[in-house]
Amino acid sequence: MAAMILPVTTSCKTAHKNAGNGLHPDEVFTVTEDDIANETLKINRSLQGQWKYKAPSVGVSGKNLIAGIAKPIAKGKLKKKLKNAYKKIGLDKASPQFVFNEDGTCSMKMMGVSLKGTYNYNPTTQKISFKWHGVPLSANLRPDGKQKMHLTFDADKLLKLMSLMGRFSDSSTIKALSTLLDNYEDVMVGFELKKQ
Repeated sequence: MAAMILPVTTSCKTAHKNAGNGLHPDEVFTVTEDDIANETLKINRSLQGQWKYKAPSVGVSGKNLIAGIAKPIAKGKLKKKLKNAYKKIGLDKASPQFVFNEDGTCSMKMMGVSLKGTYNYNPTTQKISFKWHGVPLSANLRPDGKQKMHLTFDADKLLKLMSLMGRFSDSSTIKALSTLLDNYEDVMVGFELKKQ
């Protein structure tokens, strides 16, 4: 029995040694801090620049909303309602702007208010994590070519972002948006942004 196993084991070791060109597996798969830093810079360069609001953006985040052909219809209706809501609060004229820097810092300007923060983007999951003045906030970020992207939030997180802007907190804006967004589950809402 041992004689039958030995040749197979030897051939596996030989094949493994030839496949790795004599390198130990730990040497082949080691990831350094420099590797991570270089990859982060590469990802950040793809977002780098000033991005300006173009239109509302809507995405379906869950599986329970509506299946199949009805999803685009539901998204289209919500996008139209969101466009009207943004218009009422003057967001279309204010043209929100997001600036992403290569070093992981970012800024946002909306309705005359500016916020500075940091971001971390994972292109595989299309998730972005912000920290605005130390307050964490996550979103989805989906590039659409090189000049356009969709930045969408869970409804409660969009409302939190609006509240962070300060100017919205004492107005009826939060209540109006909240009433609209309370009717939708598993939906992401936000901004379609165009690179300047």
